[in-house]
Amino acid sequence: MRNSNVMAIAPTATIANICGVGQSIEPLYRNLYVKSNMSGDFTVVNAALVRDLKARGLWDELMISDLKYFDGSLGPIARVPADLKTLYATAFEIDSRWLIEAAARRQKWIDQAQSLNLYIAQANGRKLDEMYQHAWIRGLKTTYYLRATSATHVEKSTLRGTDGKLNAVAATVPTVQEPLACSIEDPDCEACQ
Repeated sequence: MRNSNVMAIAPTATIANICGVGQSIEPLYRNLYVKSNMSGDFTVVNAALVRDLKARGLWDELMISDLKYFDGSLGPIARVPADLKTLYATAFEIDSRWLIEAAARRQKWIDQAQSLNLYIAQANGRKLDEMYQHAWIRGLKTTYYLRATSATHVEKSTLRGTDGKLNAVAATVPTVQEPLACSIEDPDCEACQ
């Protein structure tokens, strides 16, 4: 019997949330986020992370606030031990080359293809080109979604102590850059990307 008939790589995102598992074979998107679908908005939290934080006496209101503030990332939270930061690094905190390498090693055991999501924190043409070239060189048949963090972020606010209406929430204004001009002598030039 063929692998394509007996091997399922990953559930879809919605089924994964219902079952309480990760939505794919990559690292988790975030340790805490809100998922929206036609049924409403749902807070998704990494249950294994909560278990480990509770075991170390670190799961409290401040930790919840910090996770919300840092978009589910443990990296900037000083009181979290380094081993937990490494174990629960989000997909945006792991170099996409490692995701591609892992997918390349799996690929030979899969008859059809795999849905490989790629994640990039600060997207630019050069990084995207290098990432997709690496996937092609490593022989991946396909990739799926490309997830990138946004260039601007909404200011964090709370409803606590208010009349239930949002306080002034503003997106950060991106800085205006001079137009890029091609420079063949500059190895970091991104104008032609």
